[in-house]
Amino acid sequence: MSSKATIVDVARECGLSQATVARVLNGQKEIQVKEKTRKKVLSAAKKIGYERNILAANFRRQKTKSIAISIADLTNPFFPELIKGIQNKIREYGYSIVQLNNEWNPKIEQDNFKYMIQSRVAGAIISPSHPKADLKVLEHLPIILLTNSDDFSGYDTIANDSKGGMVLALERLFELGHRNIALFTGGSMMSAGSSWRLQIMKDFCSNRNIFFSEDLCVECDMSVSSLESFSQARTAMRKFLSKDTPATAIFASNDILALAALHVANEKGIKVPDELSIIGMDGILSGEISYPTLTTVEKNRSQIGSLAAKSLIEKIEAPVEWQTKKIILPCKLIERGSSGPVREKK
Repeated sequence: MSSKATIVDVARECGLSQATVARVLNGQKEIQVKEKTRKKVLSAAKKIGYERNILAANFRRQKTKSIAISIADLTNPFFPELIKGIQNKIREYGYSIVQLNNEWNPKIEQDNFKYMIQSRVAGAIISPSHPKADLKVLEHLPIILLTNSDDFSGYDTIANDSKGGMVLALERLFELGHRNIALFTGGSMMSAGSSWRLQIMKDFCSNRNIFFSEDLCVECDMSVSSLESFSQARTAMRKFLSKDTPATAIFASNDILALAALHVANEKGIKVPDELSIIGMDGILSGEISYPTLTTVEKNRSQIGSLAAKSLIEKIEAPVEWQTKKIILPCKLIERGSSGPVREKK
């Protein structure tokens, strides 16, 4: 018989009622079915080539076995490892993935949220495009957010300790003798997404009696594609390094910015790390093959993805009394060729 065999065909083949066959084939556990009966049904289904239409079955139950993933930028090298971690774990539970990209556009992000509801996904893993992302439309959908922003304190969140990771980088530069450290961030220093970095820098300098100057702060728009971000970062860094800056080191809030700084330093004949140390954050592959190789604060994106997927499945299948969770994973400093001791003044 063809693969379009139905439950009626299976019932006829094994001589049982359609209701019993449906309970077995749909995995319904509310009513117990004897093991002998279950095996008989499955054997008959296999014999005649019955294939369950999972999508249709879930649609009837107002639920699919799909998980939505919402990210801002498909071109950002930060996301592939993260999505891979999600995908590998999701598959273990028999779910599939619907991937949605919003290009840093809040309107597209909202449209994607509405699509999640309309397509009846079982849940969603979301990397918010901005600190004020409106999640009201998803209030009845199980979601996990990939952020550690206090703006989402009422939601389940999983992220790396970016604040602790930044301190790791600054501490190491301090140990290497650097006292004039530039801060290179994506977005305005005053924005909700970047203001905490400026505060950490101020606190770090204050606690170590280092003079802090906002002249050592460089901003670059990151609410665009990674290729555009890299181009804009180079422009910003060319302007910064063209000045008579006292900076002996740069901490960049992500590896794309750090690689742009490294590119401009090489372009200008500034020796890295002899004359300028550069540390990024994320641990993307490009940093391993740059020249010199990039020192970075590594975020375990695959682990974040796997934990997010596991937590979401638990939430989907959990009883009503689910407790909100906030999971913060530590970062790790990976020292490579772009950082070293401060140069001696001659």
